[in-house]
Amino acid sequence: MRFGDWPHETIEEIQRGLLLIGWRADMRLTDDDALLIQKVALESIQLHKENRLTPDQIDRLAIAAHNIMEFQVMNVDERASMASGPYSESNYFSDLIPLIDEATLCYLRGYDTAALANLFIVLESYLLRLYGWTNTTRKPRFTALKASVRKHPAGNLRTEAEEILSKVYHDYQANSPPQFFFNRHGLLHGLRGPKGVDRMNCVRMYLLFDILCFAEGLSRSVIVDERFTQRHDIYSKCTRLGSERALLQKN
Repeated sequence: MRFGDWPHETIEEIQRGLLLIGWRADMRLTDDDALLIQKVALESIQLHKENRLTPDQIDRLAIAAHNIMEFQVMNVDERASMASGPYSESNYFSDLIPLIDEATLCYLRGYDTAALANLFIVLESYLLRLYGWTNTTRKPRFTALKASVRKHPAGNLRTEAEEILSKVYHDYQANSPPQFFFNRHGLLHGLRGPKGVDRMNCVRMYLLFDILCFAEGLSRSVIVDERFTQRHDIYSKCTRLGSERALLQKN
C-alpha cells in the first residue's frame, strides 16, 4: 500500500498541514514515510490552531518534511522519468528541458545554489508562457504572473500550486524575510539562509514543477525508451565527488 491509496480526507488533511510550512506531500511516498509525514502535518495543524506556529517551529517542521521526502522526490529514477515524460509532454515545460537537466545535474553534484537559481529561471519562464507573454508586450507584474496558474483547471492541484507560488513571490521585506528565504528576491539580492536551505528549496521547486504538470492534466508515466535511458545514465554518473564535497562543506 502507498500513500496515494490512503483515504481522501486523510490526504487532504495532511496537505493542509504541510502547506502551512511550505510543503506538499508527494503521492510517491511509501506507507512508512507517509506515516512520518502525517505526524509532521498534524503537528503543524495543531500548532497553527494554538497560534504557536512560529518561524522557528516552521523551520523545524519544514526540515523534518524535507528529510522524509527528499529521496522519493529526487532519486534518479524519478527525475529521469519526470523529465523524459510529463515535463517533455507539457505545453509549457517542454522547451525548458535543457535548463531542467542543467539544474538537476547541479543538484546531484551538490551545487545547490546554482541549481536553485536555474530552477527559478525555469519557473518564471513557465509562468510567462502560461500567462501568454511575448517579447513584444509588457512583462506582467508578479501578482499577474503567479495568478496565471489559474488558467489550469480548478482543483486541489491548482490550489496547492498557488499556495507554493505565493511563497516564491512573497513580497520581500528586510525586517521580516520570507521563511527559509524561499523567495526569488532573497536569492537575487544575495541573502542566503543557513546551510542546507537551498537544497531543501530545490526539492520544493521540483515538487512544484510536478504539481504544475499534473494540474495541466498530465500524468506520471515511466516509459523506458532511449531518451529515458540516456538521461538516467547521465544522472546516475553525476554524483558528488569526495574533493568537491569537502570544499562545499568548508564554505
